[in-house]
Amino acid sequence: MTNRGNSEELGGSDIGKMIVTFKRIADNPLARSILHRTLHYCEKDESTQLESALKFYLGKTDDACYSCRRMSKLIGFIIRKGATSFGTSEKELKEAMDDDYWIRGLVSVLKGIALFGVKEPFIPGAPFQIVWNITQKCNMQCIHCYENAGKATGKELSSKEIINGLNRMGNVGVASIAFSGGEPSIHPQILDFIQCTNDHGMFPAMATNGYTLADKKRAQKFNNAGLGFVQISLDGLDPVTHDSFRGINGAWEKAVQAIKNFVDAGIFVEVATTVTEHNLDEIPEMIDFIRDLGVNWFMLYNFIPTGKGSGIKNMDLSPHERSELLKTAYLENNNSDMQILSTAPQYATVAKSMVSPDSTMIPTHFYNPEYSNPALLQLADFIGGCGAGRFYMSIEPNGDLYPCVFFPHKDDVKLGNLIEDDFEDIWTHNSLLKSIRNKEILKGHCGRCESHNICGGCRARAYNYFGDILAPDPGCVKNQEEWEKVKNKILMEGYQEFRMKNPILSSHN
Repeated sequence: MTNRGNSEELGGSDIGKMIVTFKRIADNPLARSILHRTLHYCEKDESTQLESALKFYLGKTDDACYSCRRMSKLIGFIIRKGATSFGTSEKELKEAMDDDYWIRGLVSVLKGIALFGVKEPFIPGAPFQIVWNITQKCNMQCIHCYENAGKATGKELSSKEIINGLNRMGNVGVASIAFSGGEPSIHPQILDFIQCTNDHGMFPAMATNGYTLADKKRAQKFNNAGLGFVQISLDGLDPVTHDSFRGINGAWEKAVQAIKNFVDAGIFVEVATTVTEHNLDEIPEMIDFIRDLGVNWFMLYNFIPTGKGSGIKNMDLSPHERSELLKTAYLENNNSDMQILSTAPQYATVAKSMVSPDSTMIPTHFYNPEYSNPALLQLADFIGGCGAGRFYMSIEPNGDLYPCVFFPHKDDVKLGNLIEDDFEDIWTHNSLLKSIRNKEILKGHCGRCESHNICGGCRARAYNYFGDILAPDPGCVKNQEEWEKVKNKILMEGYQEFRMKNPILSSHN
């Protein structure tokens, strides 16, 4: 990364480049065995032998112990062989590794190869990102909130436990922490958490509604603490659209001002919109409006019917509407430097269908980079679609672990607890994670689709609609039959609710 606020590299595209660069390492059993030996902790260098050896090889330290120095020669040999296979020179690789976040990502890639081999999609040695809902407390009443946020619960982790948890995330190799909630900006220790994240070599990000950050002085404190990336929600071009979604009058003006504050501060800014029938028609004009604000990314969030969102299933987009929205996003990306992304894994399939034969664009989950090296065309299969439980995980205010924030708080999708369980053991051996990572066992059309590696459907949508993480995602045009089942069920639930609320009227039908 050339800019600490440029999470583009951290978020998937260029870390994906590292994945395919080292693909051939896994074909050599000796190399994989060597990598596995480097996962042991070095007491002298106070890090894993892999990290110490890699930093010595890259010239980041000259104070490695003898064992790690010796191992660095083997690590260097493996890296050079892999780089040569994909037309990347050792010099270019070392230049790319100028930033510590890159190194952390590379360590995770090598650790993933040691633990899992090079699979399609790829599994790193630790999540690239943890989305941490540090509190359930919120200053808004959003009707689509996945967290059922509002009042703080009595079971939230203490600040000391969160700090200890950040220490553990740093030690296991997590590359980025994204603080969310509830509303993370109102947590009294949020600035300490951001600083701690930085201190452990992780990239600090935050997802916020922006209400308290309309105050420029307060926003500047986050910049001073080292925040590298901020995501601010804006759910419509019309203030009425946004405010009605958020349940707070004046929320739109506050969010827009917060966006301007962070753009002015030079922090990487992403505007996030959860797209539903409520705001779909406003998206084209929103693109122009947000672009004019100087925003880096515009993220179109895939609606997931969980938390409070389970009560507005009738606002979900049809597969056709979602497909047309993603086509618009792809086409608009050609008009400016601002990237329009989506959490809908179908985005990769849509992009692949629209790309010209001579293009070097690589369709991946939520981002479509271009490369000049044809060997990197394999990138899409390795990055894959839905990254839940593979590239990212979530932590709840009480420390519970889930594949992503959009899974309901149910025991059958709970992975464990940060305080009570061993995180690395969960990441490596948990049976639910093994299932969710395996695109070959998906059910329905998702399992037999030619795009199952680059898409695979949203596993949270599948679970929330059908109670099965392997079920087809009803958001895809190729799963129209499943969508019809969902739509009919929503209509029936709405009718039954109407009858319960209006017993006299319904008795005449």
